[in-house]
Amino acid sequence: MLALTLLVGGAAACGDDDDGGDDAATEEGGGAADDGGGGEEGGNAAIQEYCDAVQEVVDKSAELQDDPTNADLQAEVTELTTELGQQAQELAAEAAGFTAEEAAQFEGCQTDFSGIGG
Repeated sequence: MLALTLLVGGAAACGDDDDGGDDAATEEGGGAADDGGGGEEGGNAAIQEYCDAVQEVVDKSAELQDDPTNADLQAEVTELTTELGQQAQELAAEAAGFTAEEAAQFEGCQTDFSGIGG
């Protein structure tokens, strides 16, 4: 896993010196795969997106507690929770390249996510 992180980080670092080819990929994809150590902005954006999604699920879960018979809301929470689990795994795979601040932010959001429904 560490070798993969170093490989991805090295490729991203080399790509940043190019004439902007990686910027187009980042703008199009905006996904976690582009954030693997390439730059602080990309990692922060992916983590922030994850944390925003966690907060959305926390809010919707609270709504669901107030209206537990709402089948549509239950389905939405379930779908969002599944997506968040996948996103968390992708970010965790890139965690070795996070700054201390990014790691703390991700960990805080992970804690919020694990507390949903508890």
